[in-house]
Amino acid sequence: MLNPRGILFDLDGTLVDTGRDITANLNRAFKSMGYQQLPHETILGKVGYGAHYLVQQCLQIHEPKIKVEEKLVTELWELFRAFYRIHIIDEAQPYPGVIDFLEQDNRPLGVISNKPEEFVLAILTELNLMQYFKFAWGRDTLPVSKPDPEVIRFGIHELGIDLARHVAMVGDSPVDIRAAKGAGAISIALSYGFSPLVELEAESPDFLFHSFLDFSTTVQPGVNSKSS
Repeated sequence: MLNPRGILFDLDGTLVDTGRDITANLNRAFKSMGYQQLPHETILGKVGYGAHYLVQQCLQIHEPKIKVEEKLVTELWELFRAFYRIHIIDEAQPYPGVIDFLEQDNRPLGVISNKPEEFVLAILTELNLMQYFKFAWGRDTLPVSKPDPEVIRFGIHELGIDLARHVAMVGDSPVDIRAAKGAGAISIALSYGFSPLVELEAESPDFLFHSFLDFSTTVQPGVNSKSS
C-alpha cells in the first residue's frame, strides 16, 4: 500500500496548473523585446529546470543559428520576472482534488520546486495553500535544486522524518523522479502536468498516476500522524 509518512510536492504541473500564466508572461517578455510569441505547448515543454533555463531554451528557438548570450538571457529573464510578479495567478488554479486532499491529510507536507522562491511563496499564498505546508522551497532557496537528490534529503529532514523510504516525492517532471530516486524516497509521477508521458515512463517511477484524484484516492486511506 502507498502510505508514506510525509510527502514532498512539486508545484507547477503538480499542485497548481500554472501553465497559462508561465507562457503568457514569457510571451509578454518576448513581445517587449521584439520577438514573436511561442506556442503554449512549446514553452511548457521547456519547464522543469527553472525559469532561467526556460528563458534560455525558448530564446534558442528564436535564435537557433547563434550562440545565445548570457546578457540577453538575463535581460529577458528580468522582463519575464517583472511581468510574472504582476500576473502571478491570472489563470492559475489548484488541480481537481488538491484542496480536498490538503484539507484532510495530516502528514507533514512540503513543497520543493525549481521555480524561484518568491513565485513559489506568492502562488501558494495567493491561492491560500501555504497553510498546509511545513515549508515551500524554490530553486534559489538552497545551494542545490532538483534533480540533485540532496535537496530531497534536506526536505526529508525538514519534515522531521528519519528514513527516506518513508517519504514520497510527487511531481510531473523527470527531475522530480530522478531526485526522489537518488535520495531513496518514493518517486511518484503525475502525467497530467507539463512533461510528456513517455519521458516520465522512461524514468521508471515507483508510481505513476494520471490525475491528482487517482493519487489522492490511493494514498488517502493511509493517513499518518505528523510524527515519524
